[in-house]
Amino acid sequence: MNVKFKMPKFGRQLSGKGWLKELALTFLATTISIVLTFGTAQYFEHKQKVANGRLMAMMVIHDMDNTIETLTKLGNEHVKIAKMAQYLMDNQERLESVYIDSLEKVLNGLVADDNSPQQYRLDESAEKVFLSSQDSWKSIDNATFIDEVQEFYVSRHALYDHINSSSRWKKPVTEDEYNAEFMKHMLVSASVPLRKFLGEDGVKFYINMADYRQEELNLAANRFKQISDRCKFAMDITDEELAAYIESRERTGSNVKEHELIGSWIVVKTTESDVIIEYATDHTYTQTSISHQPAPVFNGRIDAKFITAGTWELRDDTLLMVLKPGIKFEMDDSRVIPKPGMEQRAKDYITGAKAYLKKLAKERDIQEDRPRSYAASIDPTGNKIELMWTEFDADGNEVKQAYYLAKQGD
Repeated sequence: MNVKFKMPKFGRQLSGKGWLKELALTFLATTISIVLTFGTAQYFEHKQKVANGRLMAMMVIHDMDNTIETLTKLGNEHVKIAKMAQYLMDNQERLESVYIDSLEKVLNGLVADDNSPQQYRLDESAEKVFLSSQDSWKSIDNATFIDEVQEFYVSRHALYDHINSSSRWKKPVTEDEYNAEFMKHMLVSASVPLRKFLGEDGVKFYINMADYRQEELNLAANRFKQISDRCKFAMDITDEELAAYIESRERTGSNVKEHELIGSWIVVKTTESDVIIEYATDHTYTQTSISHQPAPVFNGRIDAKFITAGTWELRDDTLLMVLKPGIKFEMDDSRVIPKPGMEQRAKDYITGAKAYLKKLAKERDIQEDRPRSYAASIDPTGNKIELMWTEFDADGNEVKQAYYLAKQGD
């Protein structure tokens, strides 16, 4: 409906009453205009606050669901490692014939990452954002939701405090114990320290407690699932709306064009390893993985290089990569200088490392083409690419994974 206000007509003579009438109309029109302007701004400000609060609510619910997924995966992983470890305990005479990856997985599952008491670390990023954004969560204006969120965060902290302090959760082999065993034998293979550790009572106890640990995590995950469901119901947030929110957070940048992809990209670059992918104009690619191996018996590092190759193709926002069979292995020990008195031990170490890495390359090779597809996007500078894909965990749940590539300079 169009509303028209009568405005005063200037430039003509007005009587006393006429002048007062025109002045009153002017005042009325101005006052209504101000009220409408102020009221509209206040209305949209309120709507924005409500929208911000709803986004905050979805961020928190997403944090809950991520925690549930993390706990479930952790419990499954503990049981899986325990079953593998039990098999190795029952077949210790066959350790050398077991796949290297399996040996290392069990060893990593038994050895503490470091000497810190916080072996299981909690990601508090979303929690801190929620607690620090008082304006947003006040806009939620839902007491039930706020109470459930507080219950979730308090319970999650209590759970992590428990699993970081309980003897049933403490990894049985310390980093110092592992390093001492490694220094003692100077061997690359994981079978030697594993044979020793698997015979220890503390390791046996830890393995036997795997089902208990999984049950604890499943109970916590189920409890948090109930809280998540109550929060969704209280805020009237559907699974579809939450999925759209998650997708909007995960996808950034724009679709990658062929000319932008061609070239060398750094996937990993640390003091321990480098991974580089080179996309060629003929739609082939080469991935080079370099592991820098130090050892106490020499100065310098061994450079172990694994090279794989395949083909690539871009289809809209999807990058299709097909890995071809064949792993090329190279090892460079030219910069290794044996420490005084350890010349023979350094030589033996290099020989053992080369045999071990050759075996590793053979075990990890594939027998037929392996296609993979990635949701690919590039940032505005053209120097960073995100490759995202979906995997399924042991329970059949979808898990998002991502690589981040940085353009390699000339």
